[in-house]
Amino acid sequence: MTRPATKAEGAGRSTRRGWQRRTLAARYLECLLNDRVTLLLLLLQAPLIGWLCTVVWRPVGTDTPSLYFVLCLSAVWFGCIGACREIVKERAIIERERLFGVGAGPVVLSKAQALCALCTAQVVLMQIAVEWRLALKGPYLVQTAILMLAAWCGVALGLLVSAIAARQERAVGAVPLLLLPQILFSEITVPRQYFSDTVAVVERLMPLAWAYRAFNESAALEPSWLKVAGHAAVLALYGALLLGLAALALRRPRETET
Repeated sequence: MTRPATKAEGAGRSTRRGWQRRTLAARYLECLLNDRVTLLLLLLQAPLIGWLCTVVWRPVGTDTPSLYFVLCLSAVWFGCIGACREIVKERAIIERERLFGVGAGPVVLSKAQALCALCTAQVVLMQIAVEWRLALKGPYLVQTAILMLAAWCGVALGLLVSAIAARQERAVGAVPLLLLPQILFSEITVPRQYFSDTVAVVERLMPLAWAYRAFNESAALEPSWLKVAGHAAVLALYGALLLGLAALALRRPRETET
């Protein structure tokens, strides 16, 4: 019969997981910073996308809901493409470390912590590029926070794919399959009044849809901040759920294909 864990043992495990997460995050962040070429490319794509948005929308003379959708999509893209290889490429190392007691949760959270910091920089750079030529309606800080939550969901989704995939190429190849349905099942593609029951249900399952709703509402003349907070809360819950699923997927031992 298994003896139930005492409070002291539970606290000890929690402290150990926290130490593992901090140590792994510091190591992973150091690896990111040392790979300067990749880091520079990831950072430069953000203002480039922002500048391309200004090229398209400046002749319009104002921001539009379609611009909000593109910004939210870009934030999800930043997170997803940045995270989709980060577990599968280190699968052998992670499996070896797990033999010495490193938990799946600290591994996933450590990568999410560093990648979310990177995505925050990307979102800010993209927002600066857009605001430089276009004055977006709505509060800048609120909209930046919404895009950060969208990127957070993208990171979580990318880590889930990375935890499931057996090869890096498969993980990268899965990213379009994750993003295209979020574009197709959206009110930007088809007006909401034409949604079938199935499309309406699927659309509610898409993180991008909730990010767009929050951003669009924040840009309204008289925004409902309760709705903005509610949509943002859904995004945060989606990110937490996807990270939990990534940790569960990582707990399954498997061989990395070569």
